[in-house]
Amino acid sequence: MQTQKSSHVLKSVLTVTTFSISTRAIAFLFKIYLSRTLGAEVMGLYQMALTVFFMFIALSTGGISTVLSRKIAEQNTLEGGDKGLSLLSSSLVLGVGVSLACTGLAYLILPYTHLFITDSRAIPLLKIMLPALTSTTFYIIIRGWFWGNKHFLDFSLSEMIEEILRVLFTLLFTSGLFSAISGQTGLALAFTISDFVVMGVIIITFFYRGGRFTKGSSYKEILKPAMPLTTMKIFGSMVGTAIALILPQGLINGGMSISQATESVGRISAMANPLLFAPNAIITSLAVVLIPEMSERNAKKDYGGLLEELKKGIELSLMVSGAFMVMYLSLGKELTTFLYADTPSGAYLEQASILLLIMPLNHILSSALNSMGLEKQNFLSYSVGTILMLIAMVTLPSRIGVQSVIVADFIFLLTTVVGNVMILRKHINGSLGILKSMLMVALFGVPCAYLGNLIHSLTLPLGATLSLIISLVVCFGAYAVMVVTIGNVNPIKMLKAKGKNA
Repeated sequence: MQTQKSSHVLKSVLTVTTFSISTRAIAFLFKIYLSRTLGAEVMGLYQMALTVFFMFIALSTGGISTVLSRKIAEQNTLEGGDKGLSLLSSSLVLGVGVSLACTGLAYLILPYTHLFITDSRAIPLLKIMLPALTSTTFYIIIRGWFWGNKHFLDFSLSEMIEEILRVLFTLLFTSGLFSAISGQTGLALAFTISDFVVMGVIIITFFYRGGRFTKGSSYKEILKPAMPLTTMKIFGSMVGTAIALILPQGLINGGMSISQATESVGRISAMANPLLFAPNAIITSLAVVLIPEMSERNAKKDYGGLLEELKKGIELSLMVSGAFMVMYLSLGKELTTFLYADTPSGAYLEQASILLLIMPLNHILSSALNSMGLEKQNFLSYSVGTILMLIAMVTLPSRIGVQSVIVADFIFLLTTVVGNVMILRKHINGSLGILKSMLMVALFGVPCAYLGNLIHSLTLPLGATLSLIISLVVCFGAYAVMVVTIGNVNPIKMLKAKGKNA
């Protein structure tokens, strides 16, 4: 039985990770194409509209999907039956109702959005994208049902289909086939149309899996724990809002033109951040699989097993994140020059790479708290961190430019992680081993980064592209060898250990 459980957990993690990496790779490669084709300024405009859109999505879905998945996992463990379908219906009524209200509100305030959107050219894009609020809310909540029932293949495959459809429709509307549609308008149209198609695909998958819509009940059972998570996600989305809406005004106050400020947003959001957040493809898949597992352990009050899973998850996520830190720290400018033909975004990436020492901790610890039903406590940490981040974003851009984003993100992440560690240690008796894992990553990462930089300098006469490839392989390979040999970290064994302890 233990062997079967081990195999199931390993298979689930590998399935989600494979699809997650593939999906993000598609998105990343396409973003390279768009950045090269449309430029940083257009990408900046799109990001401004997208940020406001996701603020509304945080209101409509918030913590509903996460709470739904946790409740279903707990119900399947303790009760059995099909209560999950009733909870799903309740979640859809709540989420879609809020999304419709948000859509109406958004159209009402559109004439006044110039007060907080620095570049008014982004406002027509937002207007085109607003109908997708309802479709996005609908299928995100159904994914919560997949998640809670451990239909990881459906969950991951739906994300990949979403990305593929978005790419196809974007190519259609930005290719010049429709001469009356500009590049930024084509991006917005593709987003909305593909979103409704994705909703249809996910509904079909839901019915194929035996799902059905029943009468909703226990609205309070979903709403009460979802409220702090929703507020937390709204606060969390303010990180993106700060970059897209607050940063441009600060940069303008520091002497930039509107176009230069919009370009800076595009460089950070569309060029540097996709690389910076690349480790999340693996870390998120780990969290997706572990949340139902940790929810079940919490329901059984198996806190010892939960602690061990959490410690291994932290160690594994830090080791993965460290590999990317090594590459960006040594070759950030070379990477973005090769990918986007843009060097300034690489300079930012090199400086921001230090965030990868703490970013995965925030993701894993927040997931653990949510799986334990500690949404309110998690919300408190996020609230304090977000407030401090916003203060930094308002006061620093005019003084230190785009580096203010790195400082603000660091303040947010550090505050949230420290707060969540204190909460977890209060509820789980034992050390999480965070400082030890962070020190190991730093000790392995820094010399490997210097090695990558040295190899690049020595091989540059071979050509920029070949030199970059050789340097990346060497610094990544050196880091992997140190992790496995000196650090004694074996990812496959760690994942199997999670299953055996389940």
